[in-house]
Amino acid sequence: MNRPNAARRSRPRGHATAGTTTCGTTNSGIATLGTVATLGIAGITAGALGLGLGGTALASSQSPGGAAASPGTSSAGSVRFLVKGDWGTGSSAQAAVTKGMCASHAATPASFILTTGDNFYSPDGTATRASFDRPEACLLAAGLPWRATWGNHDLGGNSTATRLASPRRWYSFAQGPVRVIVLDGNQPSSPAQLAFLRRTLERASEPVRIVTIHQPPYTAGLHEPSTTQQRLMVPLFRKHGVSLVLSGHNHSYERIVTGGVTYIVSGGGGAQVYPCVRLPAGLKKCTPEYHFLEVDASPAAINVRVVRRDGSTLESVSVPVRTPAPR
Repeated sequence: MNRPNAARRSRPRGHATAGTTTCGTTNSGIATLGTVATLGIAGITAGALGLGLGGTALASSQSPGGAAASPGTSSAGSVRFLVKGDWGTGSSAQAAVTKGMCASHAATPASFILTTGDNFYSPDGTATRASFDRPEACLLAAGLPWRATWGNHDLGGNSTATRLASPRRWYSFAQGPVRVIVLDGNQPSSPAQLAFLRRTLERASEPVRIVTIHQPPYTAGLHEPSTTQQRLMVPLFRKHGVSLVLSGHNHSYERIVTGGVTYIVSGGGGAQVYPCVRLPAGLKKCTPEYHFLEVDASPAAINVRVVRRDGSTLESVSVPVRTPAPR
């Protein structure tokens, strides 16, 4: 999402701008740890967005343009996929991140690409030659299937449906041992979406459960966390064994662990990065860097490598696989 107006105005105490050291952030924008439990952040409120349309059917497994999907690294025991968010700008950063994803896939094939939303930044939310066809050419040539989350910038057009084969605002799919549930953060209180989430989690037989939703329920970034998600969705994540929640919206990399669930914000796919401005409980890392994720998931663990646009490793973490609470 574009940087909010509040980012251009003077912020209340407890906010930081890039290049400052305020409220536990370093001059690089990386949040420092060790003071999370004691630091009070003044003047911060939380909210949620609610607009757009919904749906409940599964997305098509066909890749864009009808190209055959690469078999990738997927079996009953493991699956590998790539993740990026907040990316479709046509920037040089987007091109660099995509180049890194193509190199990753060439070295160790992935099964699909998962986006965390804001796939197209054109005014009408559509894919263009400059924002999609040219910078994403190597991924398109690889034939990898796309599984996309709808961000707020995607609502004005239909390219997330037509170019990324993701017509539904919420849906789920299984790949190997993983059940991925894609949600619409633009309408977190939708009764239909909440019923879909509850039903899908109750029926899921896969041992690994991953959720993606554009607006994050927890975040250290400029856009505030969604308290609506915290109230209505997070209890379901905790009860039904969700291990990992992936989001975008804030243009940074963040990792927060709370209530046993790991929350990763991956919004560094190409749009201008944002600084880290708050220290939520459970924050492990926050840095405003362009990146993508390599995810290797098995019933034993979800291994995540965060890859900078130059190909170096920002962080490697092993996310524990949770089990649902007894019924």
